Amino acid sequence: MIYLYPYERSSDWQEGTYRLTVKTAFSKSVNFRDEQGRRYSLLVDGDDFLPRSALIEGLPPMASGHEVGIDIRGAAVKFDPSTISGMPDRKLRGLWLEWLSLMGNAELKCILENLEEPFRLVGLGPGLTPAGDDFLVGWITACKLEGRNTKKLSSEIEEALSRKTTWFSSEMIRDALDGKFWKRGIELARALNEGDSFQAMERAGKIINWGHSSGKAWLAGFAYGIERGNDPQLI
Repeated sequence: MIYLYPYERSSDWQEGTYRLTVKTAFSKSVNFRDEQGRRYSLLVDGDDFLPRSALIEGLPPMASGHEVGIDIRGAAVKFDPSTISGMPDRKLRGLWLEWLSLMGNAELKCILENLEEPFRLVGLGPGLTPAGDDFLVGWITACKLEGRNTKKLSSEIEEALSRKTTWFSSEMIRDALDGKFWKRGIELARALNEGDSFQAMERAGKIINWGHSSGKAWLAGFAYGIERGNDPQLI
């Protein structure tokens, strides 16, 4: 078994030595599962920080099922997935309305057709993380950003997580419901809160091209969540 030594970590990955099993491996990230089924990730790019993740200089070849030792002791805390800014500045509403219009894209049409029953979005649509899941995470992020209660939304989708979508997606949604988010989303929320249109567009640009449809779906869900907070009848 190989041991890996990250140099920076998110604040929710506690110090210690971990024995984890590889679930998915890519050129810039590897996702691991612990004995309780929770996801941990090693990354080479700090822009990709997410809950329970750490940065490493390089990733050796790894395949699904491999057991790996990860010594997180001494890795500096560089990212807090629970820190998210307050209400978006309304003067930037035109920006998030553009993201909301992404639901008109053919690849996201399935989301638009199922908004009335959020549990139907779980596992729905294209992408390694299904577009419906990314949309839900964006929606939940907006709710948390504005301090809204997600108990009803959580109860509607929780049962579907274990039977309708991928392991990674279910972990992604559960993290969002727990108030833990990825760095790109947090930085976009901060720019909107500060009313900085240039930064908001730059941050959105880092999201929209993420994955085949994931970034577009996340932005659409985020914008939908903001607008729904202002108009509870929005569907």
